[in-house]
Amino acid sequence: MIVRNIRSVYQDGRNEEARDHMMLASMMAGTAFSNASVTLVHGMSRPIGALFHVPHGMSNAMLLPVVMKFTRDSATSRLARIGTLFRPDANGLSEEELADLAVLEIKQLCRDLQIPNLKTWGVNQAHFDQMTAKMATDALASGSPANNPRVPTHEEISHLYQECYNYDFSDI
Repeated sequence: MIVRNIRSVYQDGRNEEARDHMMLASMMAGTAFSNASVTLVHGMSRPIGALFHVPHGMSNAMLLPVVMKFTRDSATSRLARIGTLFRPDANGLSEEELADLAVLEIKQLCRDLQIPNLKTWGVNQAHFDQMTAKMATDALASGSPANNPRVPTHEEISHLYQECYNYDFSDI
């Protein structure tokens, strides 16, 4: 539902049918979180919100392509299923190619929805660099990274934050 409707809602907020579908999809996602918990991207988003006042949904979007790429080799079949949601006509592609497609499609979605990176949002780089180790510690303490198919180290989370700061969503 999200794949089929999010761009329509973004382009025309008066599209009530697409908004209904997005509302239902949001509710279903919230229910899924209650049963399955959340993973690395959510754990990394919390400190960004606390320290830099970026709304949680926005910071999740800012981080998602980088975290998906980090996770790809440990969740190839899951990401491949996401790839087929974006491109049901992608016949003949391997699971690895479909997983790569999922990461690419999420990146393109972020570009289409004009998701900024942290620098563009206005986060001061010196302050961000100074807080990266604390953010990684806080992300790990949230417990969410332990639910990720590829469980990151403190150093890997710090590196992911740095990669996200200047991330270029238009580089496709």
